[in-house]
Amino acid sequence: MKPKLNVYQDYETMSLAAAERVMALLSKKPTAVICLPSGSTPLGMFEILVTANQKGMTDFSQCVFIGLDEWIGFGAEDDGGCRNLLNKDFLKPIGLREDQIVFFDGKAIDPEEECARVNKVVASLGGLDLIILGVGMNGHLALNEPGTPWDSYAHVSELENVTKEVGQKYFKQLTVINQGITVGIRHIMEAKTAILMASGSAKAAVIQRALAFPVTPAFPATALQNHMNAELLLDAEAAKLIEY
Repeated sequence: MKPKLNVYQDYETMSLAAAERVMALLSKKPTAVICLPSGSTPLGMFEILVTANQKGMTDFSQCVFIGLDEWIGFGAEDDGGCRNLLNKDFLKPIGLREDQIVFFDGKAIDPEEECARVNKVVASLGGLDLIILGVGMNGHLALNEPGTPWDSYAHVSELENVTKEVGQKYFKQLTVINQGITVGIRHIMEAKTAILMASGSAKAAVIQRALAFPVTPAFPATALQNHMNAELLLDAEAAKLIEY
């Protein structure tokens, strides 16, 4: 089984397609449970969703937002943290209330207990209706690094060097990040819809590998080949090494 492929001429068109999928879900199910990523890839999508919300074209007032991942040691107030970025780029601009947000606390005294808390909430809500993902240079989904078991729910991950290096772009100065806390591969696979976004030529080889065999925990993005309802939203540069 292969995810549905959608290739767009540029980043802006891809971002619009992603935003349209979020809005379509909210129109159909206003109480949807949605998990969205932080970082640079979703910024265009966020801008479109914020504008649509301001114009009354979509309504986030009843949905529940689940945080995808966080650096261990970081909280909402820490620059470069995932919650901090999402607060600035999306959660505050659309006016989500705190009772609508379930996010990992990277500063939790007991990270395993924090994982159990998020697992319990997601289960009580009936799982994720939609999860949107980026993909790492090593194929990671969220902070599920290579080797993560397919049956994992929320867990603490040991970050690979490439993730530590790429992660520096979110900080103003060199910052030590060794671990993450993340939703698991099983959360992704159990989501009713999973969407992976990728743009730029740097991701072309990653996308090519994600769609190739074998499907293996050594390259987590290959898991989407076994998802019942997954699709890839790619710009032309990210798709240049695949046939579609």
